[in-house]
Amino acid sequence: MAYMPLDKKKFYLDKTKMTKIYDLSMPWGVDTPLWPFPGPRQDLQFPRGQYLGRFHKRTMTYTGTLHAGTHMDAPNHVLHEEEVDRDRYGYSLNEIPLEHCVGTGVVLDMRHLAVEFNQKWDAAGGDPAKFGNIWVELKPSYFEKAAENDGLEIKQNDWVVVNTGFHHFWRINNDKYYNYYPGLGPEAAKWLIHEKHIKGITGTWGATDGPLWHYPLKEQMPWLDVAYRAALKKDPGENFPDYEPCHRLFMQHGVCTIENAGGDIDEVTGRRLIIAAFPFRCEMADGGFVRLVAWEKGAF
Repeated sequence: MAYMPLDKKKFYLDKTKMTKIYDLSMPWGVDTPLWPFPGPRQDLQFPRGQYLGRFHKRTMTYTGTLHAGTHMDAPNHVLHEEEVDRDRYGYSLNEIPLEHCVGTGVVLDMRHLAVEFNQKWDAAGGDPAKFGNIWVELKPSYFEKAAENDGLEIKQNDWVVVNTGFHHFWRINNDKYYNYYPGLGPEAAKWLIHEKHIKGITGTWGATDGPLWHYPLKEQMPWLDVAYRAALKKDPGENFPDYEPCHRLFMQHGVCTIENAGGDIDEVTGRRLIIAAFPFRCEMADGGFVRLVAWEKGAF
């Protein structure tokens, strides 16, 4: 029959006897914040093909970017095939080695950066001409200090998860979230790759590269170019002369990159855990949604 009455007396699964899984993902739906490209862009659409009132089942379709919410980038998002060792690290999303998608990792506490940013923002009244240098590029010293503060160590083949505190701006102030988050530059990326030998990187940021690493900024993010020039009286291209170098560096070396972490991250910050995020097996996809999760080592 189409209707099935609910009988809770027959429930047998006991959640209290299951391993606690922390969800470090952000939700995505019709109001999911999207990277602020210049010009109009199609929004996320979720039309129903079937619905319970008539068919006794619901069937949704999805139209929109694969780079929404918490998602993993694939090498073909930013690299030509000749720039990638496809046999070793994969190229499209379905080819990313699953061994790279799960492992031990550390959740580093950099939430003070969101507090310090808000203090500067409020003092300036949101006026870029009064900001000064409100943007933070994460250097190796930031990672070392955060790890030391909580007695952690970034080890070979680790996942590194960075909590900047900026996930609290998600859907609350998307201008702050996408244009001012503390982000990575090539110095930190090369250090994480060549010295720490990590296999995964994610954080509570709008993109793997810091917002200013989108050269030429006046074309890619013209509103941000205006804000930077007003704040520092400089051409951002002088200090940020490349477009998403961290994306390319990480993915060329097989490091999984996930953008827009958040969710339960505050509950596990400052800890070593198992981190996992498996991409769906979609041929040709240059990125896609993941459920970024963490659990205590030895919990299973």
